[in-house]
Amino acid sequence: MARTIPVSARISQAPARATSLRLMVAAGLVALFVSIPLVYLFVRAAGADPADWQRLLQARLWKLLGNTLTLALLVTSGTTLLGVSLAWFTERTDLPGRKLLRWMLAMPLAIPTYLGAIVHLALMRPRGGLIPQGVEALLGVSLPLPSPLGLAGSVFVLTFFMYPYVYLLSGAAFRSQHAVFEEAARTLGRTPWQTFWQVTLPMLRPGVLAGALLVALDVLAEYGTVALLRYETFSSAIFVQLAGRYDRSAASILSGVLVGLAMLLLWAELRLQGEARSTQMESAWRPAPPIALGVWKGPALLFVLGVTAISLLVPLGVLSAWSVQALLDLPTLSQVVRTGSQGMVHFVWNSLWTSLLAALAAMTLALPVARFSVRYPGRLSHLLARVCQVGYALPGVVIALSLVLLINRFLPFLYATPVPILMAYVLRHMPQAVRAAESALGRLSASLEEAARTLGRTSLLALIQVTLPLVLPGLLAGGALVFLTSLKELPATLLLRPAGFDTLAVRVWVWASEGFYVQAAPAALILVLASALPLSFLLRREPLFR
Repeated sequence: MARTIPVSARISQAPARATSLRLMVAAGLVALFVSIPLVYLFVRAAGADPADWQRLLQARLWKLLGNTLTLALLVTSGTTLLGVSLAWFTERTDLPGRKLLRWMLAMPLAIPTYLGAIVHLALMRPRGGLIPQGVEALLGVSLPLPSPLGLAGSVFVLTFFMYPYVYLLSGAAFRSQHAVFEEAARTLGRTPWQTFWQVTLPMLRPGVLAGALLVALDVLAEYGTVALLRYETFSSAIFVQLAGRYDRSAASILSGVLVGLAMLLLWAELRLQGEARSTQMESAWRPAPPIALGVWKGPALLFVLGVTAISLLVPLGVLSAWSVQALLDLPTLSQVVRTGSQGMVHFVWNSLWTSLLAALAAMTLALPVARFSVRYPGRLSHLLARVCQVGYALPGVVIALSLVLLINRFLPFLYATPVPILMAYVLRHMPQAVRAAESALGRLSASLEEAARTLGRTSLLALIQVTLPLVLPGLLAGGALVFLTSLKELPATLLLRPAGFDTLAVRVWVWASEGFYVQAAPAALILVLASALPLSFLLRREPLFR
């Protein structure tokens, strides 16, 4: 039996290395860039007129807090149950077609939640919805169906389009488990159900908690879905205060409270996660054998296919049907091809180049931070790395507000340019690039860089000729994540875009909010296909998706 030495032990046994001053300064500058908007926002919120605080406390703050927490709790619980269940069916059972189902269950990540809300409204709205009309035509009477609006509709849409966060991380955890753990539990007299709750599920905890945290933070940041379904949360209220009433003081106060909630979630996740780690203690790893579903195979397959239909097949089918209808109707087609001075080509180009530049910028900025954190572990390097991941706690509408306040006061020459949009994308999605870079560098031995130095290479040449080629796949994975999430970003783009600058997300939102679903469908379908490309690249890095 080969015993692996813990990472902490290997680090402690390694000789101390002198901290690179240039790398520390570079990482510090990146952390400063990331933290300035958050600090400035808190300063504005703290300096707001006490009368504004009192007015919001009396009128809206507690209602918004209750609405937001209720939505976050219900969606996080729903996605956790759904994601873990689907991962168990596709990774641990003899469910037929598991390889194809893995792909289909992951692909809803390419569909923005607000597109799911658009399809949900078109199908379920009381007057004019496709399903109520079909039921009435079939039965001859109008039946009361669940309302697509409010809390219930928001929970339904967000749960079915956010579960892949938990599903993918839970699936990876199931695949990495050694069969010996469950076998030992069974030999000690545990039933299969007891083994799942007492052995399997605790080992899933890191992955499940990480996925649930992503879902909860995304719910706090969600604007498009709750706005369409008329359920008021902090994000929608901040957007209204900033874009509708131009009340920056109230928007700053609400943003401060929202960021405080997100920080509390991050702290709670760290406390729950603790310092627990699982380490494989023998080299002969083998997966647990699949569980035979028996008579439950049919119902299980129907359940998985039902989730796939709701989250992937129905939205794609509706958007495709609308797109064909738009292409066949000449007046609608002319509006789709050209709106004012802009056309569909401009919307696609604006989406692609802003997302691509944001991905390149995030990868570039993440590299010194990740290198300082991995190569020179310590309190300062870990602090800078965590500061650069604060974007998880900053919803797009909050980042947009902080940039509006900063640019108007200190950088007015950037106003009415696409630069603030790029800054918002980088700030919002930097954590994805930092974590990917840390993971890639953590698997690369420092001795390779040191060998290059002994052969006469400078630090820069060693980085370019040795480190970058080896960590490039990990960096590209982080860049693909940034590109994917930037393509779908809506509230920050809506608030920061200059006049006449529309992306696919903005144009879909504008058309759909005015009720022109058919007109919005081609742009929505292009957005989904563009998002599917980086997602497919990410999934192919997983062994079971190849």
